[in-house]
Amino acid sequence: MISHQNVIAQCLQIQQITPVTHKKILAILPSFHITGLVHVLHLPILLNAEVYMLPSFTMPSMLEAVVEYQISELLLVPPILIRMVRDPIVDEYDLSHLTRFSSGAAPLSEEIILQLQKKFPGTGFKQGYGMTESCSCITAHPPEKYSYEHAHKVGMIVASTEVRIVDEQGRELGIREPGEILARGPQITMGYLDNEEATKGTYENGWLRTGDQGMIDDKGMITITDRIKEMIKVKGIGVAPAELEDLLLGHKFVEDVAVLGIQDDYSGEKPKAYVVRKARAPEEKVLGKELISYVKVSKVKHKWLKEIEFVDEIPKSASGKILRRVLRDLEKSGKRGYMVRDEGTVKAKL
Repeated sequence: MISHQNVIAQCLQIQQITPVTHKKILAILPSFHITGLVHVLHLPILLNAEVYMLPSFTMPSMLEAVVEYQISELLLVPPILIRMVRDPIVDEYDLSHLTRFSSGAAPLSEEIILQLQKKFPGTGFKQGYGMTESCSCITAHPPEKYSYEHAHKVGMIVASTEVRIVDEQGRELGIREPGEILARGPQITMGYLDNEEATKGTYENGWLRTGDQGMIDDKGMITITDRIKEMIKVKGIGVAPAELEDLLLGHKFVEDVAVLGIQDDYSGEKPKAYVVRKARAPEEKVLGKELISYVKVSKVKHKWLKEIEFVDEIPKSASGKILRRVLRDLEKSGKRGYMVRDEGTVKAKL
């Protein structure tokens, strides 16, 4: 349940850290998503900004609108940002006027951030962190943190908001100690309609339990390390899927990837990667072995992949989040793409 107060509070929070020059907004994200609802439909009214609605998304239609209306800041989700650095059609448009990319809704790998900086050297980057339950942002980048050196972090806590980072026992943690993020502020929503059980499990004494693992540094910048519910437990040690996904996305033959835990009799769980190959990649058997070795020389042993399955696409929501539930259902159904399993051992990196 999202109140008018939640939306108004969030708009006022974001207005404080929005440059006065931000007067043109391209509505690419769906309006039913919290980011579209707040940052495209409501915030521009407060900013006295123009909104250009994109009736339906295609890369050509988006790029044509960006050029025609000289949109200088693009609010995009990670799948579109990935296409901005990999889709050859982007090179057909003069985007030299771009000053900044804005991202949210799902994690963006460090490899893609580096490629974005290289392809658009005159730009900056910002992102926000939050969810529907927080009416969008709990944290966001202020203007002084728009440089790419801060891009892998999700920003600083927005105005009138408190954040706690706690361990599994609820004890508050210190600087650079990862734990669950809890948030409290005027933008935190009222709960789930007609679902008291879910509300009690997520909202505790005014605090929102995000279910996300993160940490805060001595500058007040927050980094998200993973979803707690998505952590893979290998012999009781947590392995973050996002860490392995970032690594694999940096491989020259990987177009897209998702990692989740699968049952293992010895370790309890082990990581499995679902991989979409690039067009000119080697055959699955060769590439699968190469990727397994690639992870082994880069990560400690409990982070090694048990197997790789090649798929045509990674299922994602409209906002770019990986739909791991769909992959788990696929795993249970027995339907398989081409599989490559780890059958050897290489000395682990310390």
